[in-house]
Amino acid sequence: MTSKTPMKEVLHQPHTPDLNAAIHIGASSISLLAMTDTGSGQMEHVDFLQQSTPIAHDVFSKGKLSRKTIERCVTIIQGFIASLQELGIEPNNANTRLVATNILSEATNKDIFLNRIRISCGINIEILDDGEMTRLIYLKTRRRLSDTPSMQKRTTLILHVGPGNTRAILFRNGRIEHYSNYRLGTHRTSEAVDSILDDQKNSRKVIREHVSGQLDLIREDYGSQGIQDIVLIGYEIQLVSAFIQKSQQSTTQCSLQHFSELCRQAASMGDDELVAHFRVDYQTAEALLPALEINLTIARALNIDTIHIPGSDYEKGLLQDLYSSTSLSEEFTEEVVRSAESIAAKYRVNNQHAKHVAYLCRTIFEQTQELHSLTDQDALLLHIAAILHECGGFISSRAHHKHSQYIIQNCEIFGLAYTDIELIALVARYHRNSEPKPGHSGYRELSDEDRMRVCKLAAILRVADALERTHSARIKDLEIRISKRRIHFLLKNITDANVERLAMRSKGNLFENIFGLEINLVEDK
Repeated sequence: MTSKTPMKEVLHQPHTPDLNAAIHIGASSISLLAMTDTGSGQMEHVDFLQQSTPIAHDVFSKGKLSRKTIERCVTIIQGFIASLQELGIEPNNANTRLVATNILSEATNKDIFLNRIRISCGINIEILDDGEMTRLIYLKTRRRLSDTPSMQKRTTLILHVGPGNTRAILFRNGRIEHYSNYRLGTHRTSEAVDSILDDQKNSRKVIREHVSGQLDLIREDYGSQGIQDIVLIGYEIQLVSAFIQKSQQSTTQCSLQHFSELCRQAASMGDDELVAHFRVDYQTAEALLPALEINLTIARALNIDTIHIPGSDYEKGLLQDLYSSTSLSEEFTEEVVRSAESIAAKYRVNNQHAKHVAYLCRTIFEQTQELHSLTDQDALLLHIAAILHECGGFISSRAHHKHSQYIIQNCEIFGLAYTDIELIALVARYHRNSEPKPGHSGYRELSDEDRMRVCKLAAILRVADALERTHSARIKDLEIRISKRRIHFLLKNITDANVERLAMRSKGNLFENIFGLEINLVEDK
């Protein structure tokens, strides 16, 4: 539930060393959650504040934030910072995370806005990318798996209708099987509909017509998947869950007919009535009907009779997850890899070869950490590049490395941002033939830091691919030793490595140039 004035749900408590906080500049409000770890893995909420802002309205109607909106955001954040300091939390320390909705990326004056916050509030704001948003939705979904046990055994679609995009995650037997992202959102739809709507009575019809363009894609992706349950998550939809069915359960369930009646009821109300009836602010009221109608239209298109909506507070859950989602969990990484493997299967990649190259990449990456100084996130990107490096063969075996780049660039990989996918595409492109060159498309647009990341990752991938030249996974045990001028690859239980040496002549140069070490393959019988 939102309000035009700050809401405080728990009285300020004495400062303790483990106090944490998150601030989220959202589509229609700015919120703050201060919390503390109880020691049992649970976070206790200490303070929650929220104030409305017309960020999405400005972005989708004008393409930029108005000066009035920027000043309002500054004032709100300054007040939030003062509240944090009262609790003994400094906003720029490691215990605080400050983020903004990814729709801010569509504002032409986003840099002006971020600089204004930096100067006036003394803090830096991170804009959430698609990969991080997917990670946050995943965390919410894992809770649904916990409080809705049937999802562990049934085919369930998680549908998140956000302010600018709709994300769908298909779970089968508790594991992610498919992921999609559509340019369809509550505020994006609201502004598009308002620009052409001249009669409030036709609002539902116009929204459905606006949705229809993406609906065909959604049917194509999920219409034949045998979906048994659909779970709707999102800011607006969870705010009104209590009006769908009076329930104290963590998840509210209702028939599609009942949900449709709620949509009809909301469509008959003006903004003032929506604010009063649903107890929301005016920014949320603008997006409420599109949120209801988009979810309803998709559920109908997929022939779903019953819907599930979490009864938990969306914004508080998001703020709590923001603080805890920065590190890669093993479970999340597995789902990212599974998504890539699904794409590889679609493009008929040799599964045994791809997995073994990925294994060799991981082995080389781990044993050469002192050379490359790359991160766990880089290791994941390398793993995905290894799985997909030969997917271009689906188009043609000739220049398949370039086809791989094109396919990967135009795929959605669960949990990864577009910038990550661009890097993976380039690493896959350089697994053979030409090394990275400043004039190459995609590579030339990168920062110097990202260019070096691509070079290092591609160098490792090329070496791993050379070691798997026979496509027989025969090199199963690999030990690396580094001397002053050489890097020695000890190939255990291998009596003849001539094939690998021949392959390394064309693939090893990038590694040798980047790291300044000559590659030496040693049979270790």
